[in-house]
Amino acid sequence: MLLPLAFSIHAIVRGGRMFFNHLADVDWRYLAIVAGLQVVKIGCAAKAWENSIVAAYPGKRVHFPTIFGAFSAGVAVGTVVPAHGGDAVRIVMVKRRVPSSTYTTITSTLLVRAPFDMLMAVVFFVFLLQQGVLPGRSLLPHRPAFDFSWFFGHPMEAIIILSTIVLILTALFLWAWVRISEFKQRVRQGINGLLDWRFYLRRIFPWQLSDWVLRIVIVFFALRAFNMPATVHNSLLAQATSNLSTLLPISPSGIGTEQALLVTVLHGVAPGTLIVAYSVGTRLITSLINVVLGFGAILIFFHTLRFRRYVDAERNGTGSTSTGKHSRSRSP
Repeated sequence: MLLPLAFSIHAIVRGGRMFFNHLADVDWRYLAIVAGLQVVKIGCAAKAWENSIVAAYPGKRVHFPTIFGAFSAGVAVGTVVPAHGGDAVRIVMVKRRVPSSTYTTITSTLLVRAPFDMLMAVVFFVFLLQQGVLPGRSLLPHRPAFDFSWFFGHPMEAIIILSTIVLILTALFLWAWVRISEFKQRVRQGINGLLDWRFYLRRIFPWQLSDWVLRIVIVFFALRAFNMPATVHNSLLAQATSNLSTLLPISPSGIGTEQALLVTVLHGVAPGTLIVAYSVGTRLITSLINVVLGFGAILIFFHTLRFRRYVDAERNGTGSTSTGKHSRSRSP
């Protein structure tokens, strides 16, 4: 797995070089719009999560600035640390600000958005298949920085590994669900926003839909910024590629994978160097927004950027007096 990561790092450096080579061609007005829309998009996703927490704890006050800060922090850490490392940060931050809440329930609230997000990811993948733009199996594993190369090069082993992981996780979840009644109750409490479909359609679904629409709008303006053909069709192709590249987040934000896929998917739309410059440039802008918002929230919440010790302390159940003081500080 280190080989794809090395390829990804190489592709990021190479793509960054191409981005700076095309700086003179960039329309910064559209990149400013992309930056603003990225903030709004994070706000929509945070609002959907806030309402999921409200459904789980209807009698408690949940403040949007707290949820926005925690969600932004999770996005920022996830931008830097692969494999969704930001989830622990956002869960700890919200757990401290919602009185008498539990980690199981707060964690379960993250599942409320999962079905719709998975549905949209499948829809975009089917769209790519229907367009016939995905590279063939013989070409795909040899693309530089392609994170799935090992899996495509060893399909039988990949199927066995993934099937084993799914079976083990399913067995553990079912065991916990049947044997631990308190766990089951807390999980059900966390997904109340999904089980109450009227609440979901009124309070959560509109924000999730807005989040996905904004993703496409951001891609549209990013294409305009790099003087590429900005059409709905190309925007959908680019967004679908972005979804596919982050399924296995070995590289930060799936940057290396996205470059490799975009060059193939958007072949003929623009020169390959411009496509790579667009990919890296857009990722740099959105990642910068994520990092500024998220680590700013972490600094306000923890009064330090060394958040890992607080997260580890919460995991081990050894919160100190100092952490208790921080938990009473103002929400971000």
